[in-house]
Amino acid sequence: MEPIQLGPLTIYPFGIFIAVLLIPFFLLISFRMKKNGLKQGTASWFALLALPLSVILAHLLYCLMSIDMLIDGEDLGLFFRFPGGGYLLWGAIAGLLLAAKFTGMITKQSGAEIMDCVAVPTLLMIAAIRLVAGLLFKVNGVGVELEVWFNPEETDMANRLSIFRPENWSFFERFPFAVQDFYEVWVWAVFSLQAAFAALAAIPVSRVKAAPGGKTTFFLLLYSCGSLLMECMLIGGEIVYLPFNGFVKVNELFCAIAILSVFGICIHRLPKGQRLKPALITLVQFILAVGIIIVMEFAAFEKKIPEIAWLPADGCHLLVLLACIWMFLAFRSVWKKAYALQPAQ
Repeated sequence: MEPIQLGPLTIYPFGIFIAVLLIPFFLLISFRMKKNGLKQGTASWFALLALPLSVILAHLLYCLMSIDMLIDGEDLGLFFRFPGGGYLLWGAIAGLLLAAKFTGMITKQSGAEIMDCVAVPTLLMIAAIRLVAGLLFKVNGVGVELEVWFNPEETDMANRLSIFRPENWSFFERFPFAVQDFYEVWVWAVFSLQAAFAALAAIPVSRVKAAPGGKTTFFLLLYSCGSLLMECMLIGGEIVYLPFNGFVKVNELFCAIAILSVFGICIHRLPKGQRLKPALITLVQFILAVGIIIVMEFAAFEKKIPEIAWLPADGCHLLVLLACIWMFLAFRSVWKKAYALQPAQ
């Protein structure tokens, strides 16, 4: 959606929506902090720090991950143009983590406990942002054209994206299944799935019983594993790739980094004599699962692996789903050992 000009003021509709969503976001955080017995004023300090840190880091990370395009276009001024857009969700999440840490230092409380109160509201906020961004911007969070996806006239499986060949797919030509792009062509609304997953993930995260920091690390692990699947479904649009590289999706890379960061934290919490075996077992499973995801990324839409060219994209995505579940279960076993609640003395 284009900015609205009111005299000397430029109003960005997306920014207005985000500003409105921040109200229930911080109210829910305040409620959860009070419920968990944190000191009065903790939510105020967190809000004061979270807003600038999340915005700055989300924008800075986007610029760093787009540095090749900025250099080619000689437009390094984008670093300082915050209203012009360009934000990465993982930068905002990093801002929330830092805000929780700094809030803990200021109020002399556990930063991990503070962030645990933020995990569920963050997932709900992500769900809302995914929907708003997908509906306002026609290139954000979308997949393949429905006509190309189903294409009943194509019989060669090496050229198909779906095993299903319905002659009429008009049922899916509506939100939340699909949206129309700039050319009024129906494309899969992957952002709907992203939003639904984030909202549903809030349920198990809210029910987690773990030592301080456990809810936060569980949120990062679950959200990262699920996001890997949906990133594989995206095509074109606003996908950000690794600088000077045309095929590594930045969000997939940061999902992997988040998973390995949680893994490192969990292994560090285990007794020294009990780290090596679970670390090796988990890392081997991670490498194998990631290998499947990488292969399926090349096989799904681009058909760059002739040996499995017969496998349609929906088959590839099913294998990615299984790999993500495998990865989550492997890391969850280490997480459960690391954040198990100690019995009361």
